[in-house]
Amino acid sequence: MLLNQGHGGRLREILIAVGLAAIFSQFGFLVFVLTVPLYTLYYRRGAKDLLIGSGCSIFLILIIAVWRTRMVDDISLRVALTVIEILFPVLLMLGMFFVIDIIPVLSGIRRLYKLLSATVAASVIFVPVFIMLQNNEVFMQAVTSQISAIGNVVLGGGSETYEGEMIKTYMGEDGLIGYMKSFYSRSVAAMYFVVLLISARISEMVLHRMYNTPVLRLYEFKVPDLLLWPAMLMAVGMLVEVFELFSFGYASPIIWNAGIILLFIYGLQGMGIIRSLFLKYNLPNGLRVLVEMVLILLLIVPGVNYVVIIGLPVFGISETWINLRKFIRST
Repeated sequence: MLLNQGHGGRLREILIAVGLAAIFSQFGFLVFVLTVPLYTLYYRRGAKDLLIGSGCSIFLILIIAVWRTRMVDDISLRVALTVIEILFPVLLMLGMFFVIDIIPVLSGIRRLYKLLSATVAASVIFVPVFIMLQNNEVFMQAVTSQISAIGNVVLGGGSETYEGEMIKTYMGEDGLIGYMKSFYSRSVAAMYFVVLLISARISEMVLHRMYNTPVLRLYEFKVPDLLLWPAMLMAVGMLVEVFELFSFGYASPIIWNAGIILLFIYGLQGMGIIRSLFLKYNLPNGLRVLVEMVLILLLIVPGVNYVVIIGLPVFGISETWINLRKFIRST
């Protein structure tokens, strides 16, 4: 670790990291790089300066959140909006502490387990916050109004189109609101896991470029066999609810979030196998990028996207019994 003794340089690096983290927190499309300056600060200065930088970042983000909500008259709504503003940055920084070796209990274990542990911890924090927000009547009215506005657009804005009439008939505004609530409850932890993983990966690549630190390549990534049966059980639970054979009630969000996360992980393993094929046949970088872009584009094509959503995880799971990468390397 690069520990610099100059107090001026140390303060400058902390301020730069805090400033960048605060700026990135204000732009949704930069959320993946929010913790990158703090990862770099930790690598250069150590755990103490990371804690100082993270604390200052949270404080600065809180000040910005209070300032942005200053025009809201209702105090309870203002508090709720402020909590939402700072919640995700705080949870991302919490996840960062899990990923790096700053928590003694997690020191030395696989990064994948650290990411999963961070997701569980973030979910434990999110649940009481979610309950608090649900009990805030003013906030829920504001959210319902926003969803209704979105619903008006989705439902055709009052136009008598065939699609609009079909959605109105089979879903309606109340159905759309219920669907969106169900969607978020079933995927919020999975979305957090993906953002945290991408954030950690970007930080890892930045440090690799700047300081030549070791980095795990995707073609080397392998899911521990321990996760196979949980992944299959969660997938069965998801299918049961999709075909409305049974409702798991309060356990449904847990099954869906865990299932999405595990299928995503095995999808990465499937992608790692494809990367191994690229290396085996020494495909040009342009062609590799093209194939991966096609896979990403297929995700947004209704119907066809199931080929990727189901195919990649199944491809990854198959390596539990058939060592495809070893076969690829030996041929």
